[in-house]
Amino acid sequence: MLTTMKKISFKSWIEKIRLVTLRFPFTMFFLLGLAFNLFLQINNKTVEIQPHTWAFFSIGIVLSLVVSLFLEDFKNIIVNVGLNLLAICLLLVYAITLPEKLLPVHFYQLIIIGLVFLLMAFVVSFLKKNKDIPFWEFSKTCLLQLIISFIFAQVLMLGLSLAVFSLHELFKIDIQSEVYQNLAVICYALIAPVYFLANVPDKTEKHKTEYSFPVFMKILGLYILLSILAIYSLILYVYLAQIIVKWELPNGWVSMLVSVLGLGGFLCMLILYPLRLEKENKVVNLLSKYFPLLLLPLLVLMSVGIFRRLGDYGLTINRCYVLIINIWLYGICIYLFLSKSNHLKWIIISFAAVAFLTSVGPWSVFNVTRNSLNNELEQLLTDAHLMKNGKVSIQKNKTLTVDTIVQVKLIEKIRYLSNNYGNESLQKFFPSSIKDKSVSTILRELNLKDINSYYITAFYSASLDSPKSGKIDISPFGTFMKISVSQGVDLVYNDIDLTIKYDDKNRMLIVKSKNKSFLILLNEKFEMIKDKNLNNENREFTADELTIKTGDFKLIICNFNAEADIDNNYKIKTLEAYLFY
Repeated sequence: MLTTMKKISFKSWIEKIRLVTLRFPFTMFFLLGLAFNLFLQINNKTVEIQPHTWAFFSIGIVLSLVVSLFLEDFKNIIVNVGLNLLAICLLLVYAITLPEKLLPVHFYQLIIIGLVFLLMAFVVSFLKKNKDIPFWEFSKTCLLQLIISFIFAQVLMLGLSLAVFSLHELFKIDIQSEVYQNLAVICYALIAPVYFLANVPDKTEKHKTEYSFPVFMKILGLYILLSILAIYSLILYVYLAQIIVKWELPNGWVSMLVSVLGLGGFLCMLILYPLRLEKENKVVNLLSKYFPLLLLPLLVLMSVGIFRRLGDYGLTINRCYVLIINIWLYGICIYLFLSKSNHLKWIIISFAAVAFLTSVGPWSVFNVTRNSLNNELEQLLTDAHLMKNGKVSIQKNKTLTVDTIVQVKLIEKIRYLSNNYGNESLQKFFPSSIKDKSVSTILRELNLKDINSYYITAFYSASLDSPKSGKIDISPFGTFMKISVSQGVDLVYNDIDLTIKYDDKNRMLIVKSKNKSFLILLNEKFEMIKDKNLNNENREFTADELTIKTGDFKLIICNFNAEADIDNNYKIKTLEAYLFY
């Protein structure tokens, strides 16, 4: 019996790998390429793999899967191989054009392109008419196999990791962290994807018109998701009524809630599609018929919220995508209402098409946003009288004559463009190169001080050297206490007899008792600590160095931490001291 089990297990795995390689040869190429690069990165620290290599193999996995699923219904092998190679060449050209250092805008684009190809893998085989049932069954099977593949990989990873760890604990074998990383690549980048690909319905099974509807999917869609959607809808309609009654603009944050409601509603409709076909469940029938209409008034609310955000803060990549989702939701709601929600696959097809078309080319969200921000920045620089002959003309120590709002907008635009598009997006405004300059440096050169952010450039600290004796002489003072000052906290101590407050602006403690009040000026000691830190001297101080004393009090600083901004102004993080009075 054991021999039979081993024989079946071994042969079935070999057969599965062979079938996967024959059916998805290009996908296997990209999987092996990605795994090889991961192994290389883990085990050879001197090798630096370029970002375009990671992009090529990562995107290539889902792209080749889509192309293979689409072409496997065609019998011409030459056309099949040729179109696969064409897709790979196009991907290669795109990957090569990526810069050596990827910016956030490139990560946005790569994530969206990967998501588009992933979504298209579910529908690319069912673009013809009357393929809705096979589409649903195929999608359900693939999603379940994805979950199962992940669970298998997770169990395998935990089991192997525990086995390796036991070698370290029991036999004192030195196990490097790279061992666990290699195991993760084997489990998640090789075994799990191959297992999933082996269980993707083949070209005969994926076109079957029979379907099964598991009970757990009915519970998920009908009793969980639908209940959540009902709560969301009630909240948003109450908010809509409040907006109408008060006649005020909606909160810009409402756009996210309406988007979640719309996408969640469509997901619920997709999950419950078999019940819609059976036409026996009244709740599902009502959802399919009237959810698009239910969503339309909320989409108007979403539109108003979006335009309010655009008016208040301007265009960004995220806001542009939210606007596109809003427009797409209008279109898909109208389509679903007219088609009576009979062809739900077009939800995915249209979403993937819109996401792809708005993410590539000169008309992409990224280019439109950058051009819009550049135009706004040029106008702001002109209003601030910083432009001369199309370039920034900087005069040191010149105070800007524009108000705070314009300065804030200038800082926001410069920071957003630099962080997301790099300094190249700002270069046209400057007569000399700013390629290697930080945002803080650019702002300083423009005589702009960022009033919204606090940039930490240095840390200052001091600690009291451990005394040789444990005794503390409190004479001639009658009271001793330990006090602690934290950032942002003004009230240090308060009871019936004593109140101590910290004034950060004037760097002093204000002590008030029933009999007497006095001020403890700290600035001189703080400056001494800062100077010693700047000279890289020992940060342990003697009690005399950290003592402030008058006839009314004695203060010994035992712990001090502060952080400085770009102008070397510092803020106190913590201050601990002994107070005698």
